[in-house]
Amino acid sequence: MEFMQAKRDGSGVVLTFAGRLDTIASQELKLPLRAELDRQPTNLTCNFHDVTYIGSAVLRLIFEAARELQRRNGLFRVTHCSPEIRRVFSLTGMDHLVDGAPGPQFTHETKDGTLRIFLQGRMDAVHVGEIRDAVRKVITAHRGPIRFDITAVPYAASAFVHLCIDASKITKANGGNFGLERVCPEVSHVFRLAGLQSLLLSSV
Repeated sequence: MEFMQAKRDGSGVVLTFAGRLDTIASQELKLPLRAELDRQPTNLTCNFHDVTYIGSAVLRLIFEAARELQRRNGLFRVTHCSPEIRRVFSLTGMDHLVDGAPGPQFTHETKDGTLRIFLQGRMDAVHVGEIRDAVRKVITAHRGPIRFDITAVPYAASAFVHLCIDASKITKANGGNFGLERVCPEVSHVFRLAGLQSLLLSSV
């Protein structure tokens, strides 16, 4: 059975998945999905209309694809999910990827004890207000180092600076250290002006 079909439209691509997306399917999907990402589409849509089951191995592939699009300032979304599939995304904290679902525009993962939160878009007062509580919840629950990967953040208002200061204090109280990774020059300048250059760990 063919688990995925690709339809390209200009600089975007729609991937239509079908069937039972288990561990076996993940092995067959890895290379063709990688090939589509290597084309560097500006937007990527995953259509799950005919998916009957999705396992953790395929969820991981979807998460990695979403993160890669995010780092490129691209648009990633999942559409046409059945209630059962939508519930799986919700249980794994990935429901914000599902089209039409409310939720903060960020993803996160913990690897080797370090929590990384991948943020995207303009971090103006409105956007920060939308994600602040969700980000704080994730940070507060972690014990250890925390990093904000902000390669997909082209602009940072004072509200975002305050969110980072808050995150740093919470992380320190929990015995970890906090920093910003893959920071663009414009955002770096904001933090240097605020005297917070110590939070800048790497640039893009």
